[in-house]
Amino acid sequence: MKMGRYTKIALAITLAFALLLSLAGCSQTKPQAKKLVRFSIGTAGTAGALYPMGVKMADVISKKVPGFAATGEATAASVENLRNLHDGKLGWGIAATEIADMAYYGKGYFKTRQMSDIRALFSTIYQYLQIFTKADSPITSIKDFKGKTIGVGPAGSGGEMAARMVLEYYGISYKDIKPQFIPETEAVQALKDGKIDAFIATHPLKSAALVDLTTSTAVKMISIADDDFYKKHAFYTKHEIKPGTYKGINQVVTVPRSRIVMFTSTKANFSEDDIYNMVKAIWENGEWKEAHAAVKRDCNLKTALDEITVPLHPGAVKYFKEKGMKIPNRLMPPK
Repeated sequence: MKMGRYTKIALAITLAFALLLSLAGCSQTKPQAKKLVRFSIGTAGTAGALYPMGVKMADVISKKVPGFAATGEATAASVENLRNLHDGKLGWGIAATEIADMAYYGKGYFKTRQMSDIRALFSTIYQYLQIFTKADSPITSIKDFKGKTIGVGPAGSGGEMAARMVLEYYGISYKDIKPQFIPETEAVQALKDGKIDAFIATHPLKSAALVDLTTSTAVKMISIADDDFYKKHAFYTKHEIKPGTYKGINQVVTVPRSRIVMFTSTKANFSEDDIYNMVKAIWENGEWKEAHAAVKRDCNLKTALDEITVPLHPGAVKYFKEKGMKIPNRLMPPK
């Protein structure tokens, strides 16, 4: 039976309408996938514990937190990471807690470049402010540095800022000494060669450079035992290095100990739930602790809030409260 002209037109309209309804149904049942958010975690140089730790943390986030892909990035550590967090170039970054304290509160080097946008996430490994000189040196205290050639770390680095802080506490400025702005590995060689009289290092205990120094050269360490120093600088805790930790150093040495803390910034635009999910993934998937012996030794949930003086991100607060941890008022995010 032949269809009339108007019957064909009606059928075509009906089929077109059915197709539109079908397409509309498909769009409703298949929502668009969430865009993948990529970000970098600023660490430190590739030779130490922090770079491999950051790389493994990034792997955990990428594998365990849907919608996020993180990458560990080698950097010049604390100061560079804080600057890049503040500029919105990093999502996460590590920094020594004493340097972050200065940045957040606008002290010292950061007096004119305060970074009130940074937020703490959790503590990681310890670092120790250690001072070495030759065993036969007349130097017995920091006050003896006057007129001497002293290694203080690379200019503008976190180590150099810490060295400057210690010197200032004892009434010594760079005008009183001959500061050498060199990294610890170069300072070790310079001390061996007699080119400097002493150096200040912010390193883990028994780092490769310091073990090399103490096994090849007769040296001694200078203690910082003054209680008032630790009262003034609350981000440090007093730590006693046991005799025999380093070859040839057979007495207790008192040094300031601080933490390397992981930070983010409000400029990274992570929501409370974003950070909650990432911090949860980190602490409930511990393969990142295998990155280095210092990470495995120092990092655990019980001390994840220790030696932090900068407020936490709300997402970190949410996770740690869920784990039954008490959050000190000073670490609560500003409203």
